Amino acid sequence: MKRTFIAIKTPISKQTAEFIQDIKFALKDEKIKWVEDWNLHITLFFIGDIDENIIDEISNKLTDNLGEIKSFNLICKGVGVFKNIYKPKVLWFGIRQSENLTNLKLAVDKVISSLGFTIEERDFKPHLTIGRVKFIKNKDEIKDVLEKYKEVEIQNFSINEVIFYESKLTPKGPVYEVLKKFPLNYLRDS
Repeated sequence: MKRTFIAIKTPISKQTAEFIQDIKFALKDEKIKWVEDWNLHITLFFIGDIDENIIDEISNKLTDNLGEIKSFNLICKGVGVFKNIYKPKVLWFGIRQSENLTNLKLAVDKVISSLGFTIEERDFKPHLTIGRVKFIKNKDEIKDVLEKYKEVEIQNFSINEVIFYESKLTPKGPVYEVLKKFPLNYLRDS
């Protein structure tokens, strides 16, 4: 069995790395497991544990269905939390919704659901997880971070490919191994 997901890799700029360092410093006294910069990605579909024999079928269907989707740009803006400010579980950078991203997500969902996997009912909220909150003792510090960065444009990304990953859980955190890359059509559509 392999634990898998489909995502967009998001290499970060020097400025984004500095934003992350500022946030880490502001929340240095809190229990947060920070995501390594090289592991930042936008999850399109978390598949979970699958038999290795279905990997080729998923890959072939994704190749067939994603090849005509054009590459595009995304804007990363603002900082937020999942569950809520009183019980934060995940600290994230927001991704501005775009028709291109929505269409890409729908294409991935269509492929995965055609193979019998269940699509989540909740709305797709694209984001980059930057930290997983274990415990916050000072809620004012996290409120200050959210307020400081809520309208800040963090970075623009060029989206040129989708990646099928295996996630290997280790004591030091997850390690993502590329199973297959799916390049998007390079006729840029902004």
